[in-house]
Amino acid sequence: MIFIILFNITVGVVFTFYIYLDQKGDVLSVMKQEMKEVKVNTDSSNTEEIIHKGKRKKVYINYFLKKNGDFEIYDEIGPGYDKDIKKVLRQLNPDPHKVTIKQIAPDKKEELYLMIAVENVYDSSNHFIGTIYSGKDLSLVIYIIKQFFSISFLLSVIFCLMAFYFGKKITNQAMEPIIASYTEQKEFIENASHELRTPLSVLQAGIEVISIEEDRLSDFGKETLSDLKKELSDTRNLVHNLLFLARFDHQQIQNDSLEEFRLDIFTIQIQKTWQFKASEKNQQIKLKTNDKLVVKTNQESFKQLIYIFIDNAIKYSKSGDKITLNYFVRAEKKKPYLYFEVIDNGIGIAPELQEKIFNRFYRIEEHRSREEGNTGLGLSIAKSIIETLNGKIFVESELGRGSTFTIKIPLKVS
Repeated sequence: MIFIILFNITVGVVFTFYIYLDQKGDVLSVMKQEMKEVKVNTDSSNTEEIIHKGKRKKVYINYFLKKNGDFEIYDEIGPGYDKDIKKVLRQLNPDPHKVTIKQIAPDKKEELYLMIAVENVYDSSNHFIGTIYSGKDLSLVIYIIKQFFSISFLLSVIFCLMAFYFGKKITNQAMEPIIASYTEQKEFIENASHELRTPLSVLQAGIEVISIEEDRLSDFGKETLSDLKKELSDTRNLVHNLLFLARFDHQQIQNDSLEEFRLDIFTIQIQKTWQFKASEKNQQIKLKTNDKLVVKTNQESFKQLIYIFIDNAIKYSKSGDKITLNYFVRAEKKKPYLYFEVIDNGIGIAPELQEKIFNRFYRIEEHRSREEGNTGLGLSIAKSIIETLNGKIFVESELGRGSTFTIKIPLKVS
């Protein structure tokens, strides 16, 4: 729509400029003709007769200013405009190469648009004779230009509305099968996730029974049982994540349940929970702050969010690395926000990939991610949770030097 409007404005401006140059050339041409006729007849004692005798082709108005300063008006456009025309003329200065467009709009009369050229006249001895005011009535031309702009703008608006209507209609028709297919996929994922939970629970129970007799198994059997436990755990996590995203897509997940809790105690509990897994890779989870702070938000959703980032930090950090947890509250526009940081010095993320990591099933390193049991859904779930909390996630990372994930959520501080 903007392009069409700009196009019409450009065409209108070019059209108006062309008409202006054409009319200006006409007025100046006639002015030169008037000047020649006056100079030829300079021997005449009555300058008024000179003007009357001049042949005026394509000139709608002509004025002659005598030496004493009084105006003599000839070929006036319409009766009753003498005073208004004279008032306009007194404002003009002679210029042989310039034309001026003036609007004359007296009370209870139609407005006029006059293009006027002004030039002093001298005789052969270079004695001043007077000033010729020669002009043309452009009222009709300007009216046509205004009508052109109005009609052009109206047609542009109508065309844009029609294009928007038909474009939206065609788009909706094209999107219907896509939306239907996407809805079916979401329903399939949700139903499949529900259906898979039962056989996975049966498998879990069977593996637990076999684990009781693990001492009787051969080394190969023990290794196979360990692999089964890992694959079952990964599959259960995948099903759980798919079910969460399916419920989120159907807007079945809400975070209306707010509760107060001590953030320092909450963070210490998270540290203890994950330190065992971190110790398997000789890593340490440290707390940067232990400020006693009571906050109010959805604790379970917030905990799930922190778990995702700590799990990733452990997976993508080397043996002996350190993972740091930090939190603080900052007021912005008189509203308190909780900032929670998960900092690691692991492999890092390239700048061009930092916007993609929250996409579903996206893995930075496919081979390594599969070995770590990463399905590519963790950060997409984190993004979904942060949306339900009306918060934001910020990423700062550098390859080979680690990453910092910052969670920002609004809250009420007690």
